[in-house]
Amino acid sequence: MPKPAFETPDTAESLPETRALLGLFALCWRMDELFAQDGCIGALGRLECYLLMHLDCPRRMGELAKRVLMVPSAVTSAAQRLEQAGLALRVRDGMDRRAFCLQLTQKGHDLRHLLEQQAGEAFREMSGLTANEIKQFARLSDKIHKNVLAPAKQRAAKET
Repeated sequence: MPKPAFETPDTAESLPETRALLGLFALCWRMDELFAQDGCIGALGRLECYLLMHLDCPRRMGELAKRVLMVPSAVTSAAQRLEQAGLALRVRDGMDRRAFCLQLTQKGHDLRHLLEQQAGEAFREMSGLTANEIKQFARLSDKIHKNVLAPAKQRAAKET
């Protein structure tokens, strides 16, 4: 009996890398939808929410652009919106006075914490993973994140 067209392929027929990528794509698309719904929190847009997630510490604008895989001008515009909302400040980089870092205000930290909680809850619901599986996935994701961004960090070091 032929399989219906909408049924997912037998996992034994797909490479593990393909299955991993498809799972990541599905998760990213769903999380992106969540961030796009009427702004992730209040009037904030998708990019502002992404920046909040990356601002666990002050970061240079160029580094933020590389982390969110966007052009610097888009990140600068989103940073201005965060500043206007009283969520972030641009401060001079202590290591290079020519450069600016974006850092969260207390209001920004509070909102980031709320966003982390909401995104975490959505991730648990969407992924269907247990607490232990989430810890394993986080360790693997940290490794992937580090490897994906490593070339960008090496290029940034050569530019400065």
